Order: sequence, then C-alpha cells, then structure tokens
Amino acid sequence: MKVLLKLGMILSLSTLFLYSCENSKTAPNASLENTFQKMYPNAKYVEWERERGYYVAEFRDSGYEKEAWFDKDYNWVLTKTEYERKAPNIIKEAIAQTEYRDWRIDDVDFIETRDNGSFYIVEVEKGEREVDLYFSGTGEFIKVVYDDDDYHREIF
Repeated sequence: MKVLLKLGMILSLSTLFLYSCENSKTAPNASLENTFQKMYPNAKYVEWERERGYYVAEFRDSGYEKEAWFDKDYNWVLTKTEYERKAPNIIKEAIAQTEYRDWRIDDVDFIETRDNGSFYIVEVEKGEREVDLYFSGTGEFIKVVYDDDDYHREIF
C-alpha cells in the first residue's frame, strides 16, 4: 500500500513539474481581454498563454499570424507580426542595398514595441549560413546578428 501511495505521489509531482516547465495556457481576466479587444477588434482564433512572466495572445489578424505580449499589470509590451517569407517591398528594397541581396529570405517578423519603436527582423540564409538583419520600420538598416548554434534571438 505504501509503495502505491509513494508511486502515486511521484507521478503526481512529476506531472506537476513537467507542466510547470512549459508555457501554460491561460484565460485572460476581463481587464486584459478588454485591452486586447480594443487593440485588435478583428482578431480571430485567439489563444492565451503565459510565457516568461508575460501574458501572450496568439491570433490571426488581417491574414497574418500575430503575438501580442502584455506585462503582469496587463500593459501592452509588444506585438510580433509574422510575414513568413513575404517581405514588404520596403524591406526587399532595403535588402537589395546590402551585401545580403542574393541571400534567400527565410523569415520576416515585424515587431512593434511600447518602448523601442517598430522594426523588422529578417532572417536570410545562404548555404549553411544564416543571419538576422534588423531594419527600422521605415526600412533603414540597423544591424546584422550572426546566427550560430549557441545564439537565441530575444526580442525584448
């Protein structure tokens, strides 16, 4: 009997531990839901989760996959719009002016932030090499970040 009780406790604790390590699905409170609805009245397929202490809404809007991030006080922090490989013309033209003009566009994200304005992150690749190109919201080149196995892009 004690063996079964211990085994049950171990399984319960293991499940709790594994669940707490992953991002958790969550339902927003009324205040957060109101803020989100005002900002994105046409949002569809909205799913909420908690990630790194933030409330994150993943949704579709105007044909794009988006993520809106809110802090613990329900204040908007940033929105990421995924353009996938379809870079806006302003970014295609900007890339054409760089040494990466003949690299393949792999991913394009548009980041709008509360504190740091708006910018694009464009992942380009050529063979085994990949870099992230940062452009302002108006298409001005900001910087290049070289990808490697130990590199993890943070947008905060």
